[in-house]
Amino acid sequence: MRTVLAWIVNLFFPQRCCLCGRVIAWRQTMCTDCLRDAPFVLPPVCDACGRGEDACTCRKRQRAFERCVMPFYYKDLGKKGIGQLKNAADYAVAQGFAAEMAEVVRREYGGIAFDCIVPVPQYYKDERRKGYNPAAVLARALSETMRIPYRASLRKLFHTTPQKELRAIERSGNLLGAFTVDEPQTVTGKTILLVDDTITTGATLDECAKMLKIYGAQAVYAVTAAASVKE
Repeated sequence: MRTVLAWIVNLFFPQRCCLCGRVIAWRQTMCTDCLRDAPFVLPPVCDACGRGEDACTCRKRQRAFERCVMPFYYKDLGKKGIGQLKNAADYAVAQGFAAEMAEVVRREYGGIAFDCIVPVPQYYKDERRKGYNPAAVLARALSETMRIPYRASLRKLFHTTPQKELRAIERSGNLLGAFTVDEPQTVTGKTILLVDDTITTGATLDECAKMLKIYGAQAVYAVTAAASVKE
């Protein structure tokens, strides 16, 4: 029944390639061209930042999250796809990314049973102005794809300067005290899959994971749609 309903919905809202936006066949995530040209993150990957070993610059820096993984690099078609998600929060695009994220989660985190999926939050005024939170859209799509409960357990307390506008050395300090957990019972003792659209230095994921652990999370693993990479 679920499959039939999804097929009917696809007739009116056709699936689109998560990277270039072209209409594609039902149950596909990318068009043929993007499958060929996408900047995939391929194994072997760094067991800390998730980038390919040839692209890793993290030097195994200790973080509050156990690991991070992602299907794409944030460049070329990967950057174009993230742009679609950030600028329109297209759920069909999010579903495509979620399918790719689910694959890399199963490949890299295969033996881990996650209790819930939690998105990186936006400050409520920023989300209200934009109309959506791309990380939450991704997290909901991933929750549906992997059949793992979605929990909006984190809340951002105030507006911060966008991380992309800061130097790497400024990013961690920019987020100190910016996040909290509203309902500790949703995270206490839980193994959490933390979701964001991109990772650069990892400062945002680190601060979120730190708060989840302060409120009792047992372990926090991260997944993003893409990772920045030095050209």
